[in-house]
Amino acid sequence: MSGKEPDPTDFSAVNTLLAAIEKGDMDEVRRCFAPDALTWHNFDEIEQDVHAMAAMLGHLCALSTSRSYEDRRITTVGSQAFLQYTLTAVLHSGGRFRMPAMMRLEVDSDGLVARIEEYFDSRVLDSLAEVS
Repeated sequence: MSGKEPDPTDFSAVNTLLAAIEKGDMDEVRRCFAPDALTWHNFDEIEQDVHAMAAMLGHLCALSTSRSYEDRRITTVGSQAFLQYTLTAVLHSGGRFRMPAMMRLEVDSDGLVARIEEYFDSRVLDSLAEVS
């Protein structure tokens, strides 16, 4: 052990997470999370474990040729990061997916994402259901 304490204000996992989603690398996505991490969305108010969350993101990746987090605004407070962004994707169908959203992330003492609470208008998901 190095003797150095983990820094709960190190948000590199957040940037790694967004980059992994853009690349479609679900293995890298999972490595960004603490083992018992949970994700919650406002539209269904259900907590998902890392496996379920990665499956949902994997579905978006399977439907798209590219993804991008645009117009990112990140504010950090203690061990929390607040993000406002627009997730866009070019779909295999030739269409474009666009989802303005906000999320609150908690980072644990190991610098891993421990919790996400994401807020967006669930009607944007309808465009994905049409191409599934």
